[in-house]
Amino acid sequence: MRIRSIKPEFWRSEDIAALPLSARLTFIGLWSYVDDNGVGEDRTSSIAADLYADDLACNPHETLRRVSGDTQALENAGLIVRYMAGKRHLLYVTTWKEHQVISR
Repeated sequence: MRIRSIKPEFWRSEDIAALPLSARLTFIGLWSYVDDNGVGEDRTSSIAADLYADDLACNPHETLRRVSGDTQALENAGLIVRYMAGKRHLLYVTTWKEHQVISR
């Protein structure tokens, strides 16, 4: 997990406002989950474990269902793209460069 920032305009974005509230939170969480290029492993269980560990411990089925729905909503909105590299399932935050500035 990485430290990331949230720009103030995120909260007024029409694209973001159109998402369910849980998908908005998952989208922000994905910024800490993905690498400095905006790419991360596309595994619902890994995303849930990193972003919602306590929820996963208390109610695993509901948490996995919610995270799966959130990532599907993000994909449908064009905010993430899912793809394969070799045998790895990955996701890419399509608006990465709009949301994050990596100074390396």
